[in-house]
Amino acid sequence: MTAMTAVRESWEERLASVRDECGFLEGALSKVAKEMGETETAVKNSFGAMKKG
Repeated sequence: MTAMTAVRESWEERLASVRDECGFLEGALSKVAKEMGETETAVKNSFGAMKKG
């Protein structure tokens, strides 16, 4: 029973680490996606300005 408890606690710690890492990645990836979207819009607008000019 002691061994099973130790294994369970070990897995709980691992899963908590994975959860925390996923939370960090969610924020980081959202930031990158927002920045890429803004860059894409800026590039698209610059081509539109070239066509008008």
